[in-house]
Amino acid sequence: MPRVVAVECDRCHRPGWTIGVSELTGRIVLDGHRLPDGESQYWQGVLSQPSAHRYRQSQHYGRAGAFIIPATRLPDYGTREKLVCIGRKHPRYERVVTEPAIAAAYKAAVAADRSRIGMREIQHG
Repeated sequence: MPRVVAVECDRCHRPGWTIGVSELTGRIVLDGHRLPDGESQYWQGVLSQPSAHRYRQSQHYGRAGAFIIPATRLPDYGTREKLVCIGRKHPRYERVVTEPAIAAAYKAAVAADRSRIGMREIQHG
């Protein structure tokens, strides 16, 4: 059975995202609450707040204040996404990640028998 690795914020150490193997494609994927590309006025307001605790998510999507938003796409890196943590304990904290970096972090965590990693452990490249 494929394992799921939780990704936690480097500042507040709360889990907000997961990395696992897709049941449909067999690829390693990042999962969490994905926001639209920033065009929505509502999401612009949520992300501009110093604390997003007013936005309460359902249990299905993880915790409030932890989001995945699209980052600019570059030819050498493929799809890039931004992990964003907004909470009461710290100001907005972000990390841009790529598909190869997510896969490498997942494989390293599974090899080390870890169930949680920090955002910084998803290295660029």
